[in-house]
Amino acid sequence: MEVISTGVQLAGGAVLTTLALAIIVIYFQPAYIVHFFLRLNKWRAGCTTKYVKVGEHQFAYMERGRPSKNQPSLLFLHGFSDRKETFCEMIMHLPKHLHPIAVDLPGHGDTGIKAKADLTVEAYAAKLHQFICVVGLDHGPLHLIGHSMGGGLAGCYAASYPEKMWALTMICPGGIKVPENSVMFEKIFQGNRHVMIPETVEQAEEMFDICLYNKSLIPPKQLLKGYVDYYMRPHVSFFKELFDAILEQEDVLTPLLGKITAPTQVIWGRHEQVLHISCVDVIKKEMTAPLHVDIIEDCGHTVPLETPQKAASLILTFRDKFANKQNKS
Repeated sequence: MEVISTGVQLAGGAVLTTLALAIIVIYFQPAYIVHFFLRLNKWRAGCTTKYVKVGEHQFAYMERGRPSKNQPSLLFLHGFSDRKETFCEMIMHLPKHLHPIAVDLPGHGDTGIKAKADLTVEAYAAKLHQFICVVGLDHGPLHLIGHSMGGGLAGCYAASYPEKMWALTMICPGGIKVPENSVMFEKIFQGNRHVMIPETVEQAEEMFDICLYNKSLIPPKQLLKGYVDYYMRPHVSFFKELFDAILEQEDVLTPLLGKITAPTQVIWGRHEQVLHISCVDVIKKEMTAPLHVDIIEDCGHTVPLETPQKAASLILTFRDKFANKQNKS
């Protein structure tokens, strides 16, 4: 009995010690918690992180499975100030036989960028093309999927390299001059130019309030601090430079829409406050390629976070019932 009692005491002490350490980490190093959940989600999605040299830079990306001649690979491009792991939840809802790959764009996540780099969309598209060639995605059919800034980049890439494309999915893409001002642009015009680059917990709350329709998904304050420390603080100067460049090219995608030839899907959140849903009308007017539009109800800008299962389902339906048909015709 003494042995059992001692064991229980040791076990109880271990639990208390673990809880105490967890509390210390949450309150004093919340960035570690953010890092932990990123790794956990990547593991749950069945993805492995890899690195590849592309020109002068090392690109970080995550991948599940291998390319197939029968099923086009899905290459995911994240939005401004985000990183590849934002697509983990969506990838979890994709069938295991598919080959998803998500990359950290230059200056984001674990992919570097040199000082005074060319931050135009054309330069990013050229660098993306180099990455696609280095990892071998240029040898088979490619389904390019981008969100926000990544959506605009995906559209620009599809217009510049049409021969590489099997299908294109743009989720709330940037690069279209909004017919109606969104909440984000109203704040920018009011003088809060870098509202999407929070440096404090309060600013992070404001940003997430703009991005998310479902306010219950806004993280608690300690995790917001971890978000600022992990996502923003190491890259603040670069993000400001990049965001200024994006604003200077706010209509860069519109004149290229007519050059896209691949079957295209556009996904938008009904309650989008970053890039106004009226952009869909511009896309419908300018595009000549086969186009399918999906509007997700009760969703804002951050589609991969708010409705990952719905978004994955819409992409699968688009591939099976629209893109396949268009590519065979």
